Amino acid sequence: MHLHNWMKNIGDDVSLKDINIPGTHDSSTKYCQFSLFASCQKKSIAEQLSMGVRAFDIRVDGMTLVHSFCKCKERLFGKKLTLDKVIGDMFSFLTENPTETIVMLFKMDKGEDSGKCFSMLYEKFIVNSPEKWYLENEIPTLGEVRGKIVLVRRTDADYEKSGLDFTMMPDHGGMKETSFSSFSPNGTDTVTVQDRYSLLRKKKWKQSVKPLLEKSKEHKNDLILNYFSTAGIPVIPRFNSKHINRKFLSYSMKNKNHYGILMFDFIDEKIAEKVIKTN
Repeated sequence: MHLHNWMKNIGDDVSLKDINIPGTHDSSTKYCQFSLFASCQKKSIAEQLSMGVRAFDIRVDGMTLVHSFCKCKERLFGKKLTLDKVIGDMFSFLTENPTETIVMLFKMDKGEDSGKCFSMLYEKFIVNSPEKWYLENEIPTLGEVRGKIVLVRRTDADYEKSGLDFTMMPDHGGMKETSFSSFSPNGTDTVTVQDRYSLLRKKKWKQSVKPLLEKSKEHKNDLILNYFSTAGIPVIPRFNSKHINRKFLSYSMKNKNHYGILMFDFIDEKIAEKVIKTN
């Protein structure tokens, strides 16, 4: 299987919500400050794209990639990682692989004015390359977005077209609740999301991640966003992900079943390939 262009085998008329997509939480944290607690990936975004990842959780403070107050870097002892590098890598990948699409969940993780944050993204990267973006507030078919970034906005915006509006996405903090929930970005489409990011790792898998995998058929008309990540005690994503990722690799997935976008910490090629093969 060629993971760098696996979407070429999917029909143009297939809705994005009906494609099972490997994704990553805090995608840009291969190198970051306080990496023991803040790093959630061991691969760069360019490396993730090559292994088949197509959904990315991009968190910023202005133009700088961050995880909360921790700044991300290009290399271990390199300069800070900026949107120029991240979006440049995405543009280059799509130019080389025009059959593919990228889902980019954009969030301001530090700062006060999320509208201003989005404006910086829009004015620098979207105005100059509009053909590289899908900016409608509705779930597209794959044919509509090949060679483009599907912008999923978790910030305020003051533009007529500014992507799928996920500002209503519920916060799933806390260590008691385990359920998933639904919202609509536009009054028509439904998004079912599970992001219980504070649970202990065993509880996260057994009571949050796995139930949504098993009940995904009940949400066959929804865009599913299932986060495997957790910062539960001990607050070390690498430690927590080892248990959850191991459970996922031993979990029996059914081909052609509807699982949606699956967001991992410390994804590897085996995990990405397992998700892709279910399509």
